Amino acid sequence: MPVLAALVVVAAALVALLGARRAGGPGAWVPLKRWALGCLLLLHGVWRQRAAGGAPAEPRRPRLLRPDPHALDSVYFTGFAETNKTFVIARLAKRPNGACEMWLFLRVDGIGEFEHPQHPNMMVRDESEEIWSGGGLTIEYLEPQRHWRISFDGLLRKGPYRQQWSEEEGELVPVKFSLHWENITEVFNFNVNSHPGTFARAFAQEPWTIEFFQRVKKQREQHFRHEQWGQSAGEIEIENHGKTELSLKGVRSHSYGIRDWSEIYRYVMTLARFEDGTAAHLTVINMPATTANLTVGYVFFPDGRKAGIEWSNASLAEMAEDGVIKDEYGVSFTAGGKHFDVSAALDKQACPVVYNGLTGSGVFHECIADFQLNGLTQGWGLIEFYYRNIWSFESLFKVLVTHCASVSLGKEEGMVHVIHRGEQNVKTQSWHEKSR
Repeated sequence: MPVLAALVVVAAALVALLGARRAGGPGAWVPLKRWALGCLLLLHGVWRQRAAGGAPAEPRRPRLLRPDPHALDSVYFTGFAETNKTFVIARLAKRPNGACEMWLFLRVDGIGEFEHPQHPNMMVRDESEEIWSGGGLTIEYLEPQRHWRISFDGLLRKGPYRQQWSEEEGELVPVKFSLHWENITEVFNFNVNSHPGTFARAFAQEPWTIEFFQRVKKQREQHFRHEQWGQSAGEIEIENHGKTELSLKGVRSHSYGIRDWSEIYRYVMTLARFEDGTAAHLTVINMPATTANLTVGYVFFPDGRKAGIEWSNASLAEMAEDGVIKDEYGVSFTAGGKHFDVSAALDKQACPVVYNGLTGSGVFHECIADFQLNGLTQGWGLIEFYYRNIWSFESLFKVLVTHCASVSLGKEEGMVHVIHRGEQNVKTQSWHEKSR
């Protein structure tokens, strides 16, 4: 890509102009660096928007995974009722060697909370090449950027949600549902529509070297993500509770390419939709190889317009850095020339946990929340907290022994080799104990 390649050239020029010591120092020459990056990324955004204008529509079938151990094709859906506490969260991500990441959490108001009995683990076997399917959950793409179907038929564990692994199965209940998803907004493409100022601000704070820009270029070329808001309608049948009609609104996210979870140290993602039709996504992420505090996201306005977030006061240092998630959070940001103040009140009874089985050293907290926009407008959604390296080697080993047919220590210190029980299509995986 010509503009991304130009970033490397600019880095070399500035390093030569300022000297390696001054350009490479943290926070050095921030205004000049931000200006240079802002101009280049703005040009890059224009170039990518023109290129995307003639690009083919999103394929209806899962993409062929790249020949890389970290390749994925992931689809993620949320849905929240506006009249009660009902919600559904579903995710399936195809991984190499027949593996699949699976999330499934839901609550039906007046009946209770439910989660997949595999949780807090998330790895299951990929059950189809034609659609996203695993663990009894199925996601089908019916019409490009317009219609999807999310369905499940199997056993779910009745809540409360587990915060750590337990050998006790709990109360398993037969559950069946089918939801038809239809778009409300157009697509937001993070690689095309994101505001260049957020990247310029984050990268300007980092030490600049040729290697740094090569890593930036690699990350932006190997992973792609787009999102769209919509509404789901259907029914759910729970044993001893009959059928319940569902009408939900939320986001669908499609992420594909290469996603190496070991490159992500921590992030906090906020997804919220408000009663006036405004929808917003704000992520603050720490990827040690490139940036310690990158803020990215967007706003869909009630009239359908979309705009990338330009600025935010969100900081990972102030958002559960110690692992203790508070009951309330507040953040401000600007998009499309407007200022937004968003506050969130977390539902501590609805904060399910998923272990990152691909690294063996990470955890997701999917925290349901009620939101307010500018102190007036009510909203619904979630805040997702991700932490890397929170498991001890001993606790990881215990979980693996419980779920796998063969577990052995490898030749390298801190490595565990795993062969999944009853999943012959899933090859041996390895976990490394990492420290930071």
